[in-house]
Amino acid sequence: MNKLLRINNYLMNILKILCWKVCFTKKIKNWFLFNLLKKVRFDIAGKSSVNIGICNQNREKLYIGVNNGQLTIGNHCFFNINCSITCLKKITIGNNCKFGNNVVIVDHDHNFITQNPEFVSDSIKIGNNVWVGANVTILRNTVIGDNCVIGAGSVIKGTIGPNHLVIGNIHNKKIIR
Repeated sequence: MNKLLRINNYLMNILKILCWKVCFTKKIKNWFLFNLLKKVRFDIAGKSSVNIGICNQNREKLYIGVNNGQLTIGNHCFFNINCSITCLKKITIGNNCKFGNNVVIVDHDHNFITQNPEFVSDSIKIGNNVWVGANVTILRNTVIGDNCVIGAGSVIKGTIGPNHLVIGNIHNKKIIR
């Protein structure tokens, strides 16, 4: 019974991906059939570009919003329940990254000084083999190096070198591998 359920889920996933390919023909590139994404909400508008690698998966409730931006997700990434990626400029996620529950990645802020432009945007780059704990927010103008661990509840903005452990807003402990 369990094997039959897995086959059914895989076939339903293929149908969903084929529907997304039809709806977002020119917007989603390099979309492969063996991504195990379920309950994903895509909001792709304007001159957006979305590149998603192979063997990615999520538990459920993944939001991907791209409006005139460029989103790239590498291979073998995992998004836990209720993750959100909102891109107006550029977000790049490397290979083998893991994201805990309720992670928010957003490359823009509301412009509270003036209403023109409405948003202030800057890019986000997340390296390879990065593990992001639950309830983390990653803000615009952020670079996270390879092999970093971001502890639960952290708010990240700025540059974090490779092999660092970040807890809260402190990023001064090097991971020894």
